[in-house]
Amino acid sequence: MIGIILRIHQDFATGINPIPQDSLILEHFKKDFGFKEFGGEFGKDFGYEHSLKFLGQVDQFLEYHVPACLCRKLSDVKCRGCEGTGNNEDFEDKCLYCDGEGREVVCDYKEAYAVSASLSTLFNYMRFPEIETSATNSQLMCIYTATIKDLHGGSIDGEYGEDVVNFLRKRSAGRIPEMIEAMRGVWLKMEGRVPSFYDHSFEAYTQGDGGWLSTNCPGNACGLDPAHGSIGRHRGYKFSCHNADGPIQQLAMLGSLASLQDLVRSNKK
Repeated sequence: MIGIILRIHQDFATGINPIPQDSLILEHFKKDFGFKEFGGEFGKDFGYEHSLKFLGQVDQFLEYHVPACLCRKLSDVKCRGCEGTGNNEDFEDKCLYCDGEGREVVCDYKEAYAVSASLSTLFNYMRFPEIETSATNSQLMCIYTATIKDLHGGSIDGEYGEDVVNFLRKRSAGRIPEMIEAMRGVWLKMEGRVPSFYDHSFEAYTQGDGGWLSTNCPGNACGLDPAHGSIGRHRGYKFSCHNADGPIQQLAMLGSLASLQDLVRSNKK
């Protein structure tokens, strides 16, 4: 299963009021994206068009699958660039328009936007819960996202907790391959391919004892970095994104953060 697993503690799920169906945030997303339904009941598929899939409960946590939806789809129409051959007549290479597939490509972000908007709504709802749960594990990071059909419309930022930053400080400076592979996996699922010119666009590396983490994915200098002036000794810090313009970039970087959280959890056992 390619995607991200979101876990919500049962005390939060049972202790907070459901999101009202007439709330402004739901009306906003339905108007801007044409969503028809919003599932707001925990323990069932959640979000716009019920896009976050409920997997069941494990111990004290409700688990949801955050799907990486295919956005780059092939139509039945022959590629206008190569007339269906998949070849570039001027060079001994694949057609630049269809990447050798011979058919017109259609970009369909409807399902991906539903996932992104569902997460944005949920993260906003969970930001100030005023509920103390009985969880024995501390929350490792807080994440906030935006979903807009415009530049920076796939923004993601948040805060790394002290446990995450201490984990990063103890690592040797260099790449974190698990985060890189998580990004590539989400990108491959949503884009349907990872072109060779993106081979070096996925990156996640740490400074080591400084705790500084930088994450990059394909785009115009798209990635996550520490927020200016936020790093200090013996504490967590805020991070922010730059040039995250759509749901593929957003969910790829979210996948990298999920991988980082798994690494920290494993290290604490």
